[in-house]
Amino acid sequence: MKASALQLVETADLAAWDAWVEQSPQGTVFCKSTFLQSLNARFRLYTVVANTQVIAVLPLLEDDAGQVVRYPFTPYQGILFLPRTSTSPHRRVVDEFRITEFLINELTARYQRIDLALSWQFADLRPFLWHNHGVADAPHFVVQPRYTALLDLRSLDASSYLQSVRACRRQELRKAGKLQVSEHADLDAFSLLYASTFSRQGINVDAQRLQLVRSIANSAIRNGYGRLSACTTADGVGAMNLFVYDSKRAYYLFAANDPALRNTGASTRLMFDSILEAKQRGLDELDFVGVNSPARGDFKLSFNARLQLYFELCYAANGISAP
Repeated sequence: MKASALQLVETADLAAWDAWVEQSPQGTVFCKSTFLQSLNARFRLYTVVANTQVIAVLPLLEDDAGQVVRYPFTPYQGILFLPRTSTSPHRRVVDEFRITEFLINELTARYQRIDLALSWQFADLRPFLWHNHGVADAPHFVVQPRYTALLDLRSLDASSYLQSVRACRRQELRKAGKLQVSEHADLDAFSLLYASTFSRQGINVDAQRLQLVRSIANSAIRNGYGRLSACTTADGVGAMNLFVYDSKRAYYLFAANDPALRNTGASTRLMFDSILEAKQRGLDELDFVGVNSPARGDFKLSFNARLQLYFELCYAANGISAP
């Protein structure tokens, strides 16, 4: 495959786009059109075409200045390759390298700034690392390692899973006793609990961020790819969370907890219920969506999840790239 044979073509066909995302190993719910629309942001949907065949796709979010940015709560929106069954493993590595190199050249010619978060299924970073290699004073991509946590649902046995998690989680689950978990649709209650959760940590969630959370949750529930759940104690709602789903896995996207009810075990009870719900859906994996802060990362890993490395990329034509 020669770069000269490739074309970058923008598409507005959302049905075809979602089908391509579904096919790609790197495709996630965060690349689907309904999720992108829930951000109320400007986005472009690009395809890479070779001999009239779409072989890769790339969703891009743009800011008001027309530069490529990552919005909050939008992991894994980088390059998505489409499977080619007739290609050998060696040929696939070469082809994907050339597709990536082609996209880098196209994007750096169109944009002054590019921020991307690649799927952890994206393996070969060399085209990004080698861009402008050996060229003095030329801009380069800054690569930032990040981590998420994955739970294999295929091998999870609901009857024995409890014994595989950290002892403190088992203790909290026993403390939770018969606390009830139910699906929830009250976004007002969730928004209030979400904002107060961060407020009590000294973190201000501004109105714009809260509206984004609400829009994402509303779209997920309304379009059937999300589940908002609550664990209720005798003194009120102790914890709520939102999971979103695609055909491959479940994603732990939002959580809100009442610190006054922390000792009830509500958040742990809710997480166990969400894990078993994902298992019942027949999904392969559960992605905890980031373990990059100490307290939240430790909580997620305590459910016997494994660390998974992925990368964020930043490029600035002026040579000044944020980490």
